[in-house]
Amino acid sequence: MYALARFGIAALLLTFTTSARAVDEADVAKFLIGKWEVTKAPEGTVPEGSIIEFTRDGKVKASAKKGESLEITEGTYKIEKDTVTVTMKKDGEEKSHKATITKINEKEMTCKHEDGKIVELKKK
Repeated sequence: MYALARFGIAALLLTFTTSARAVDEADVAKFLIGKWEVTKAPEGTVPEGSIIEFTRDGKVKASAKKGESLEITEGTYKIEKDTVTVTMKKDGEEKSHKATITKINEKEMTCKHEDGKIVELKKK
């Protein structure tokens, strides 16, 4: 059930090693806003094809197919340097997850979850 919440973090949360400089808070704040599609994700994170939307007012909405149904989770996010903390409420319980954004630009994002798993996203 919290895979979708982790997905929200994963969506932010991404890694490419082609960049010579570190990702900074200005890059994250500049490029994060919008809809992102998960293009590559290890099992136990967020399903590929899931959509994560970050808004300017600090809100996040994640949608993922679960069988034949569409599961939608909403919450908030906070940026600190190259880390995004996503907090989502599910079944009356609030959960927070952190992800380090290792690459972000106007088209791609890569994040590394707290457990070391890497998720790649593409801007929609």
